[in-house]
Amino acid sequence: MLSYKLEFDDEEDYQLVAIHSSIEEYKMAYFLNKHLHLRLHRSKFDLDFNHGEVQALYPLFEFKEPENYRSYHLIKNKYKGPVKKVVSSGSLFVEEEVSSKITYLIPEYKEVDYFLKIEDDTEGEEQSIINKIAFIPQVITTYMIDANQLKSKNNLILD
Repeated sequence: MLSYKLEFDDEEDYQLVAIHSSIEEYKMAYFLNKHLHLRLHRSKFDLDFNHGEVQALYPLFEFKEPENYRSYHLIKNKYKGPVKKVVSSGSLFVEEEVSSKITYLIPEYKEVDYFLKIEDDTEGEEQSIINKIAFIPQVITTYMIDANQLKSKNNLILD
């Protein structure tokens, strides 16, 4: 009897660039467009994650380059949002205490401000990309991350 074995390669074909910078996300997209010759634009929807008591929305910018079969996604790693806690519900009116909390898309890299996810193989171009991003004056540092080593790599599934 003939049998077939079906195997899945769970390694994604994308590169992940970490960017440390305190500038706003729309400015980061602008500078990446300028220095990498992209056309990143704000996605209609942000990445929406429920982190228990915080509903986080991470800004997402994207650009598809059909001639090279490549997609770029700029994702903010940090979200500072409200946390509501019920203080008293024994009376007619419910009292809530509102505070803010910072959550992270990729908690293993809390110090990273942005991730640039490049879908498709950029082998041999990594250093050029890093150098161009590092040329942006507001960028403190930038480097490649091995996405296959991330515990929370499923947070980077954007489809």
